[in-house]
Amino acid sequence: MPWSILEIPMALPAYALVLFRISGLMLTAPIFGSTAIPLRVRSGLAIVMAAMIFPLVGRDVPVQASVPILVIGGIGELMIGISMGLALTIILTAATVSGRMVGQQAGIALGQVFDPTQNEQVTIVGQVYAIVMTLFFLLLGGHRAAISALLDTFGTIPLLSFQFTDSILLLLIEMLTSAFLLGLRLAGPVLVALFLTTVALGFLSRTIPQLNILSVGFTLRVIIALGAGSIGFTVYEDALVQNISEGLALVREAFALT
Repeated sequence: MPWSILEIPMALPAYALVLFRISGLMLTAPIFGSTAIPLRVRSGLAIVMAAMIFPLVGRDVPVQASVPILVIGGIGELMIGISMGLALTIILTAATVSGRMVGQQAGIALGQVFDPTQNEQVTIVGQVYAIVMTLFFLLLGGHRAAISALLDTFGTIPLLSFQFTDSILLLLIEMLTSAFLLGLRLAGPVLVALFLTTVALGFLSRTIPQLNILSVGFTLRVIIALGAGSIGFTVYEDALVQNISEGLALVREAFALT
């Protein structure tokens, strides 16, 4: 039943609660939480989505709810979106961490650049790994799956009924574990190739002392690191797809959406 004009003032608290839940996802989720997207765009998207969802769930909020209940409930609604977006973001950080490991071992980590989207110094290799991981997330429809999961939470977790349970904590722990293992798998081929290169260069420095190992070795390590990294993404394409898909499934399971 649609809201009448006279009921709009009473509906504002319910609309605010819906907006808080959606805003939490917009703050932390991959793509949506990126500062590369202007704040006005993210805010407008959250407002429009809340306006579309609010008529379906807004009447579940008691009209006589007090201000303290609404404030506490708003924090709970915000936590739903934040925890869901943070869990998905952890997956993508695996690529950034593995890229930094590769950059340090290849000797090009000193050439850092400023990333205005993250407001921090990053390595070029780490940026490349993060962009590739983000593209995989987009190709798999992760952004649509995140919004779909958040909208489904209104059916399983009504407004003003959120409780921080062990399932959310376990979700974050599982995401961290999965991201750590994925980061090692992505950086593994490059680290092994660089180790073998270091051994080979050490052998050459002993057998051919007149060879300038520093000048030759630096270029060689960079070429091998980039080549092995490209091959690694090709080899572990299925692993990337599987980790992202499992991460989305874990989010839905943690919030009882399956």
